[in-house]
Amino acid sequence: METTSDNIEVSDAASLSNKRKPRLFYLDWVRALSVILIVITHFDNTYPSVRHIFFNTPFGIYIGDLGVSQFFIISGAALMYNYEDSEHLNLKIFYWKRFKSIYPMFWIAFIIANIYLLLTMGSGIVNKAPKWTILLSAIGMDGYLANTGLSTFYTLGEWFLGFIIIFYVAFPILRIGVKKHPWITGIIVLALYAATLLINIPLHGMPKALLLTTRLPEILFGMYFVRFMKQIPHVVGISSIALLVLQQIFKPVRGNLAVTLIGICFFLTLVWLSHWLNKQPIRKVIGSLSKYSYAIFLVHHQVIIQVFSVVHPETLGLTSAFVLFFADFVIIMALSVALQKLNGKTTSYVKDMFNHPAIKNS
Repeated sequence: METTSDNIEVSDAASLSNKRKPRLFYLDWVRALSVILIVITHFDNTYPSVRHIFFNTPFGIYIGDLGVSQFFIISGAALMYNYEDSEHLNLKIFYWKRFKSIYPMFWIAFIIANIYLLLTMGSGIVNKAPKWTILLSAIGMDGYLANTGLSTFYTLGEWFLGFIIIFYVAFPILRIGVKKHPWITGIIVLALYAATLLINIPLHGMPKALLLTTRLPEILFGMYFVRFMKQIPHVVGISSIALLVLQQIFKPVRGNLAVTLIGICFFLTLVWLSHWLNKQPIRKVIGSLSKYSYAIFLVHHQVIIQVFSVVHPETLGLTSAFVLFFADFVIIMALSVALQKLNGKTTSYVKDMFNHPAIKNS
């Protein structure tokens, strides 16, 4: 999803001095492509499993896993880029920024989506889960915890939103580890990763791919990349492509390990290719997708569901399916722009409610 202000729109305060770092094209580029992959995933899932419109398993992994992997890497990279310079991280400011980047827009989208469902389908939050679980929606954890079998009011946001909230909580500790003890931090993360994959853990139905310890290598790789690499040598870019080709042909690696390794190789390939794609027409389009990526993430799934409630995929030919995907994307973009503008207006209005300007008597 951009995944929030740092994941979703890379323009955050670089330090407590309120100076902004310049935007990096490769961060926008990877984020924009991740958004497209996630939209393709949910569009394609409306079709019978025997007939996918798009290529469903690139490099031997699920296309949705590939998109999410890029989001995790870019989330770690974006936060590290914005916060690596300051000696000490002001936790109050950091978490307040994260709160503002996630919750207002999520709450607005959640309320509007449920009003729409109530008016058009007679369903909404009033007809769903135990009432206490609305608290899980309020904190953005409903989609994440729904994977345990818990009945929640999950409407939009996906499990990824809950996961990114958990990551934000952990980021200050990871930042210290990467800056001051990079080797020890890397070893600890890899040990936790291996233990998670190898040990049979009772998770009440939640896939291991949703656990923080499973995704830490991707997140940490993004942080290490910004901290120590910053650029991709040609030999690394070419090698990454070669590994992706080998995986596509022979598929020697499978499961969560494949998602981690292929996600990293794909990220390196995209960053390497970004050197030749950093042209103004491309930069403009990529920048727009990156700017609205969090809003796209919030609205896209419900848009696709509602479109396919009136359009039956089995009746569409291949050309019509691609046209429908384009139409879906246009609707998603329009609603995302509207949601972001509404979010800005709403937060500004609420802020003004708590300002206390002097009132002059006539």
